[in-house]
Amino acid sequence: MSRGVRGRTFFARATALSGVIAGLLLCGCANNPERLPELDRRFYYNLDSAQDQQDFLRLRDEDRQAFLEREGLWQKWSALPESQRKLAAAGDVEVGFDEFAVFMAWGPPADTVTRDPDGRPVRLHTFIRCTSGPRAGRYARSNLDCDGTSSEVQVSIGNGKVVEINYPN
Repeated sequence: MSRGVRGRTFFARATALSGVIAGLLLCGCANNPERLPELDRRFYYNLDSAQDQQDFLRLRDEDRQAFLEREGLWQKWSALPESQRKLAAAGDVEVGFDEFAVFMAWGPPADTVTRDPDGRPVRLHTFIRCTSGPRAGRYARSNLDCDGTSSEVQVSIGNGKVVEINYPN
């Protein structure tokens, strides 16, 4: 075998091997919610079960909306006023927002308590915000997920709307 043929064979094998490795790496990324587009990641964290989350990760980009429609989340998102969707997608929450907008902005709460002050039921959601470490600025289900320091934000919900935002720390 001539030197030129051997070089082309080696190059062809190396190219094929690099394609296989790249394919494996891409498959691994699809199983990580942090690799999802921002809005898809917010929906991912609001899915009801770990199985739903795994199913969502396995979907192609173009199939995710249909999945969210079957779960009822797309309808909740679409029902929000445009101003709330825009701010929630940026991670911002204001008094007067719908409860679902808060979940889309910050994910599920770390804790929820229902209170009945003055005969009016109010849900108090506690959210944990990472203030240092690799997830700084992100919200987590537990302060242990932050790998650094964290603070709490408490949101009171009355009649499905944010009535108060409290930063106790």
